[in-house]
Amino acid sequence: MDRQRNKALDQFEERILSGLITSRDEMTALADSMNITLRLVREDQQLPPPLGQRPPVPGQPFPEGREWGNVRMINIPGSQISILASARLQTPRFAILVLFALILFISQAIALGFGLKSVFRRTALLTMATGNFGKGRLTARYPDQGSSDEIDELGRAFNLMAERIISLLDSHNELLNSVAHELRTPLTRLGFALELARENPDTVREKLGLMEKDLFELDVLVSELLEFNRIRNTEPELEKVSLGDLCNEAADAERIHNPSVNVSVICPGAGVHVKGDHRLLLRAVSNLVRNAVQYAASSVTVSVEKTGSRAVVSVADDGPGFPVGFTEKALSPFVKGTDSTGTGLGLSIVQRIAERHCGELALKNSTSGALVELSLPL
Repeated sequence: MDRQRNKALDQFEERILSGLITSRDEMTALADSMNITLRLVREDQQLPPPLGQRPPVPGQPFPEGREWGNVRMINIPGSQISILASARLQTPRFAILVLFALILFISQAIALGFGLKSVFRRTALLTMATGNFGKGRLTARYPDQGSSDEIDELGRAFNLMAERIISLLDSHNELLNSVAHELRTPLTRLGFALELARENPDTVREKLGLMEKDLFELDVLVSELLEFNRIRNTEPELEKVSLGDLCNEAADAERIHNPSVNVSVICPGAGVHVKGDHRLLLRAVSNLVRNAVQYAASSVTVSVEKTGSRAVVSVADDGPGFPVGFTEKALSPFVKGTDSTGTGLGLSIVQRIAERHCGELALKNSTSGALVELSLPL
């Protein structure tokens, strides 16, 4: 640092002694530009010495170029005035930048530390929630902090997944209970018929018809259950399907089994086509027509039309319509209408087929009976 000061003082002294600086203002401006403190003194003026140095003899002038600690006395030739000059330490620009960068780094490190503390805490909460859920504690959830960063988004996704898993488990348990109930009835009847036949062998022939009916009911129920499960786990085989042809095929089948009910089909001349699985869509339309025929007084009307970007298959009958409150639960498995002889899976299967085709199923009552609409994207 002394070398830096001495170099500045040497340059200042050289400029002063060159004779180019003639006024006090010029000296002051030059000193300011070189970061030098300037004071003009008379040559015979007594000044207090720096620490550790003896003062000059009173009245003795300061010799030219005399070093006085970090202060230099410069005698101006032909003048009774001398310059007392002291070079101030200059902080290099690079040092200022380094200091600024250091301060910025420390502040960022502190902020990052607080941020990481929150990140680690919430990550630990998410890890705990997923671990507990995996161990069977199905009530475990991530405590949402209400922010929009990735950790909270992941936590909300976990909570949503957990809710859906619980919903599926509840549906699964409910379905199992319903299946057990539906299977128990025909099995109980079969067991009762066998017991009677064993006690009275003469009545075996009479009981065989009832047993065959119960076995047929069991076979239908198992087939419906397999179809209900297969639809969810199998990807539809998409192809161009004519809804008019499907409706006519389903109507023809019901005309054979129920000739007393008039089944008519109304479809535009050009036909309406959708992309879908022919087998599944035929199963859906057939279930709707069969249900309508079962409750119709005399007629069922099946119509196909385009509504915007969707195709709608409507099945209307002239029966008593849906009972009050039935439409809200009709799409659940094993829910049966009044006097139903089916398995209670028909509308549930149609609903699942509609979902697999990004469609919708709506149940309502018209002025003349029940109306069911199957809507599919074109």
